[in-house]
Amino acid sequence: MAEAFPVRNVDSSALRALNYHPQVERIRRAGRRSLLLRELLTEMGSSYGTVFVRKDCDPSVGIELLAQSDMFAAEPQGRVIRRDSMANPERHEIKKWQVLLAGAGTLGKTELYGRAIIADDRLSGKCVGPDAMSLTFKEPSSDFALFAYAFLAGPTGVGAIRSTSYGTKILRFREDLLGSLPIPEVEAPTCHRVANLIRRCVQKRESYLVELKAARAVVESLPEMRDAHAMCSQRRARAVVWRGALPTLVGRTYASTGDALQYLGRAWPGRLGDLLLPNGLFYGLLRKRTPCAEGQGVAMIGQRDVMSIRQIPEWIAVPRISRASLFADPGSLVMSAVGGVGEGHSLGSVAIVSPRIARFAFSQHLLRIQPVAGYGAELHAYLSTTVGRSLLRSTVAGTIVLQMRLDFLRMLPAPLLDNAQRGIIAAHHARAINALDSADEAEAEAIRIVEEEVLPPWLI
Repeated sequence: MAEAFPVRNVDSSALRALNYHPQVERIRRAGRRSLLLRELLTEMGSSYGTVFVRKDCDPSVGIELLAQSDMFAAEPQGRVIRRDSMANPERHEIKKWQVLLAGAGTLGKTELYGRAIIADDRLSGKCVGPDAMSLTFKEPSSDFALFAYAFLAGPTGVGAIRSTSYGTKILRFREDLLGSLPIPEVEAPTCHRVANLIRRCVQKRESYLVELKAARAVVESLPEMRDAHAMCSQRRARAVVWRGALPTLVGRTYASTGDALQYLGRAWPGRLGDLLLPNGLFYGLLRKRTPCAEGQGVAMIGQRDVMSIRQIPEWIAVPRISRASLFADPGSLVMSAVGGVGEGHSLGSVAIVSPRIARFAFSQHLLRIQPVAGYGAELHAYLSTTVGRSLLRSTVAGTIVLQMRLDFLRMLPAPLLDNAQRGIIAAHHARAINALDSADEAEAEAIRIVEEEVLPPWLI
């Protein structure tokens, strides 16, 4: 929606209407004390816009480079490149408590561009590319630094950050304008309250990944899984001798996993279909989306958001399809099942539907997986391993845009676990999901305090 508002000081360096944001202008003239963002920082975007050639290498000797979408993933996993790909790799390295901004994109409502994420142990030590703006605070974990992050992560902050853009199709930040954004000062008790919520968010996100990896480790420690990992972990061209039926002539189905598919098929008598409810494997039916005002229809997420640490839903009018084809029940799984198999593609990524995620509608590209009661944690731990994802990707059919075949999925081998192993997985997995939901609640509450309690007096 178009809007008009007065601007007190028109800067000759920023004549585009985009560079003036009504809330920012009100904060500037509110007569209250605020600090410029640059005054809080020791470093801003030291690697932003840096151009370099990525030289891929073996994971054991390289560094992990995160794209913008990787920064916001629940399990950040980037491309492994040689350290000498970059002239100054230390400038790209992520440090805990840094604030990372998605720094290239468009102004779409569901775009990542302009959104902020605070770095925790999941991101620390990895590297960002030229499209990420990293902000290093003078006192990284102090109350006011964390309050500033909560401000930048909220709707007002995102709008303020986007107002510093330049460009035509793909926008980027002007560092002079970004550094001049005002951060409202706030009373110490409120600042401390917001900061503690952000600290809780960071701690819970770290706990989520630790607990999920512990659940996954039970499956990965199986002798058959270790053998299969050695057979399929490296991405390379393969040829195999196939002794089974040939329901398709697509070589990927048989050779992409090396000998892992045949090996596990012989080692484990169980199949994925045995652990699913009748008709427990299906795609959604959402084909037409009618955009609507926020809060008027349903909030829908797609393949990117279901794997993200924070969801950015698209609001659409309630479609005339069954609830089961639009939503998913807590404890079930959803999987990114349409796309490509290249590096950085989410195809084959699996997410558990937590109570927080269950409130969203899902796009038709997300495959619903409904396990037998008690098997959700086990299936999630297994299918999210390197071996599991490789097996899932072997079921795709198509040319450019690939889609998984349900009959092939049902025939994938399923692991044999005893009750003790299943109990360990369930305990770790439950703690992981609780931590993820708790982190989201803490961050949402911190942003709510900023938007509803702190900012209103500034925006009068």
